[in-house]
Amino acid sequence: MENPVGELKERSPVPVQITVLRARNLKGSKGESPVTYVHAEYNNFQLGDSGKLQMTENEIEYNFTTSFDCTFDGIQGLDNLVHKPVILTVIEVLPKEKKKKDEKVIILGQTTVDLLPLAQGECAFTKTMTLHPLAGTVSEQTASEETKSQLDIAVSIPEPLLSEAQLEESNLLRITTECAYSVPDVWALTGPQFNYMVSLHLPAATSKEFRVLFTNGTLKGEKEPSVRPKRWPVSNITAIGAQNIPDSFVEISPFEDEDGELNRKEDWAFRTEAESDKKHITWNIERRCFMEPEALRRLQKYIAESMYIPVEIKRVPLAPPAKAGGKASKIEKTRRKNREASGVPGGLKGAASHPKNAFNKIRDDKAPKEVYKKNSVNLKSIMTDHVLEPEVPSVANVEGEQYVEARSYIVLEFTLSKPLVQKRLREELVQRVAEIIPPRPLFPRRTGGADRAVADYHNQIISVAKIIMDEYLEMFGQKLTEGKLSQEYQDQEERKHKLIFELNTSGKYFAFKEQLKHAVVKIVREKYLRTVAFENREQLQTFLNKLYIYLVDQMHCCLHKMLHVDPPDPIPESFLSSVQLKHFAKEAEMNKDFELASKYHQERLARDRNNADHWFDYGTFYLMLKDHSKAEECFHEAVAVNQEHISSLILCGILACMNECFEDADSFFESARCFEPNSVLAWTIQGLFYESQDHPILSEMAFAEAKKLQTATETVKKSLDEVIIDKPRETEVPEPESENDIKDQQAATDEPETVIQETPSTHSVATPVGISADVIPKVPSSITGKKRRSSVKEIPKAFEVIESAIAVQPEEPVPALPVPEPPPRETIPVCTRSIYMEAAKFLLDVYALQFATRALAHEMLLGENGLSCEYHVILARLYMLQEEFAKAEESLAEAGRIDHQNPDLWALLGHLSYIKENYNKAKEYYERALCYVNDALDMHSICLRLGSIYLQEEKIQSYKLAKSTYLFASQKAPSCLSWLGVGIACYRLNELTNAEDALCEANILCNMNAEVWGYLTLVCLKTGRKLEAEQTYKYAVKLNLQNTKLLDEINQLQETLGFGNPSL
Repeated sequence: MENPVGELKERSPVPVQITVLRARNLKGSKGESPVTYVHAEYNNFQLGDSGKLQMTENEIEYNFTTSFDCTFDGIQGLDNLVHKPVILTVIEVLPKEKKKKDEKVIILGQTTVDLLPLAQGECAFTKTMTLHPLAGTVSEQTASEETKSQLDIAVSIPEPLLSEAQLEESNLLRITTECAYSVPDVWALTGPQFNYMVSLHLPAATSKEFRVLFTNGTLKGEKEPSVRPKRWPVSNITAIGAQNIPDSFVEISPFEDEDGELNRKEDWAFRTEAESDKKHITWNIERRCFMEPEALRRLQKYIAESMYIPVEIKRVPLAPPAKAGGKASKIEKTRRKNREASGVPGGLKGAASHPKNAFNKIRDDKAPKEVYKKNSVNLKSIMTDHVLEPEVPSVANVEGEQYVEARSYIVLEFTLSKPLVQKRLREELVQRVAEIIPPRPLFPRRTGGADRAVADYHNQIISVAKIIMDEYLEMFGQKLTEGKLSQEYQDQEERKHKLIFELNTSGKYFAFKEQLKHAVVKIVREKYLRTVAFENREQLQTFLNKLYIYLVDQMHCCLHKMLHVDPPDPIPESFLSSVQLKHFAKEAEMNKDFELASKYHQERLARDRNNADHWFDYGTFYLMLKDHSKAEECFHEAVAVNQEHISSLILCGILACMNECFEDADSFFESARCFEPNSVLAWTIQGLFYESQDHPILSEMAFAEAKKLQTATETVKKSLDEVIIDKPRETEVPEPESENDIKDQQAATDEPETVIQETPSTHSVATPVGISADVIPKVPSSITGKKRRSSVKEIPKAFEVIESAIAVQPEEPVPALPVPEPPPRETIPVCTRSIYMEAAKFLLDVYALQFATRALAHEMLLGENGLSCEYHVILARLYMLQEEFAKAEESLAEAGRIDHQNPDLWALLGHLSYIKENYNKAKEYYERALCYVNDALDMHSICLRLGSIYLQEEKIQSYKLAKSTYLFASQKAPSCLSWLGVGIACYRLNELTNAEDALCEANILCNMNAEVWGYLTLVCLKTGRKLEAEQTYKYAVKLNLQNTKLLDEINQLQETLGFGNPSL
């Protein structure tokens, strides 16, 4: 392969030709037809002057051509071409004055020609440039938009400066120095003037680095406009307008789109004040750097080794100091600029502003300073300076402390024309995922296998029957039309023999057998799966008998269809939805009935195997069982069905990472992020993966993008909430309470056990026991969501419950955290939950505990002001899934100290006590969890376990509470177990009708529950229905009823009543 770098250095110089064609609308100092000429300059070299011409008809045809050579030796040739313009100056020649030999000249204006298109592959271009007048001249005062002076220029080269391969291998780096804000107050606008400079070093193609210098910074006090032009990095341009780069502007971006140390919410107020009211230094200069392939490799290596680059700021007096022999006053500061955005796949642009600190007198220039950049086409980051720590003792720079106190910072922008590291394309990711998991095409539903074989047999039967009917009509059709066809048995048998004789002699019977043979063979192969010979004749005869019966039955069915006989009614489809089956599976998982849970998952797959969500849920089930191989199969099936199923791609990546297939994991994570670029979860988990692989640049990039998306999401959500809140509330008219409702409320307040004491922890809370205990109400779900719940009994104070519940307490008293005053309402969007908490919740829901631990570790590092209650609750969930119950208790104890009104806290405390079989404590915690208006994480499991505790107490009041609790669960998410609980409670309360209704509901949802049949047996026995009692008892025994206490109760009642058991 040819070396583009070698070709570039071996080339001879290429002449660049600039032609000034004409000028228009020139305004002379003493007339409308001035005599002028054009002066050309490039890189401080004078290229020549045109002839002196007078303007006619508002135009001057110069046709002035000049040129210079563009060299390729070192970086100066092409690098100068991309960042230094050709300066064209139009000069007016005034008439000679008497007694003076020299002509007097006046500069009318200047313009700059950008030569960047030549370095981008163009060989020629033509432009019309605006001629910018000098400050204070007549041209500046009389110029308008319509009459601005203009120059037509043409630029050309004989051959391209770069070949296509060189263009592909090289890159263009743009460095823009914008402003330094919040400078010290001692920097006055009056007094000695200074030249403010910024410098930094970048890797070059050679072993040495090259220096990038920005000069002529201006100290200002007024606010910068939101859009301002960028200036050339040269100082020999006289006209102010010509100093600006054409069509290149600095635009202010939102703080939340920046990355660095001053983009946090607490810094926004300071940033706004510093950029609006305080003094600042303005450069707005863009420096372009042509980067050869070797320079790009060195830059990438430098970023990988040290992400930060030192940036030095100086101010030098424009006039020498008064004291003789004194040196020019110079104040040096350094700041670090993060460059890692260029080092991430697809990174193009990085702008940064960081606070600055002064050098000490002895400074270590080799101290590593890093700069943060991210994978984004539009990146603004905030760059913060840190004090360089010398390796030897130094004297503190007292003067430098003023920059720390002022929190001075500078804004820089780095932009690449092409990513330093190419990001994988979407097509490549799709192909990579397809190689790992081949996609399964979704064909339309067609009859195949056994069904297709039977259908073909039916078609052949119908075809043969039609032929036989045609033959019959041909033989006896005339008598049939004349009405002479006898219907006596002997005549019918005679016609049958004649028809069979005709079919045999004509060979049609043999043809019929051949026609049916292929269909019968398909039935044998597809339906009965017989493809090999039988071992003995007895086996063959048995199979032939079975096959003959089946074929005759199918023939009759087919003839019935042909004769328009109505087919039997189809079997009704199941009314249970996929969502309900998933709910039942989760309920079975909670009860550790994994066989039943697997059955529900398999039923969902049997209904629709092409639904990726079904495979994903089945895979999470196996993750819970820690069967990673089967879980991976399920997630692969989900991706095979839907290559863009984000959750399955993430889980495939996690399992690949656990199996140490890191390349495949990277492909899965990047595909998930590519398919859903606005997914906060995908970016966060990809960052966790990169961090585990020791890729800090990529991980920080992913986390930064996730935070930006999270902020944008919160902004949209907040705006929607404000729209809802601002709606007029007069439209909500409360319904008047009926007299019965008022009486019920008064009766409820008379009962001491159902009174809520309004304490700070129980204010405006409710429990599900307010449902009537006499009947089973059928309340629509839209109404139940609006009803409030009342408490079961007086609820202990939060801290008393925490102290009595947690066995492990710290010996020393924990000091109470100071409660900060609530901050004022702000219009700036703030994330209510960090990206790591969102990721941790998802990962715990899918039982990916390894990545959940990493996410919680990041959340712990973010807790500068202390960890939140939610963090400790989620950490307790993690410990419970890992079966580390002692650590879970400690986490819940800490959560209780922070916020004792979190319903998830009490729910988890209840689960812990339930697992330890401490049912009294579990009951208290579950009741407390149900008190709050906001639901806990898993209300269904709370209700089921609390109801079971009530039933175990075997008290009348407990049965009433159990009934209300189970009813509440049935109204929110009905299941077989919830209705079974209602039925048991009603049976114990001797409400047999309600008990039977509830048990029937449970039986409809699942007719394979032995306890449901057992309690139905008790209801039938007590109501005196002998036949139903025997049938229900048979099903209970058939389903292997394991509840010995219930079975003994049934047998005892059967013996007492004398019926219900057929064996008696």
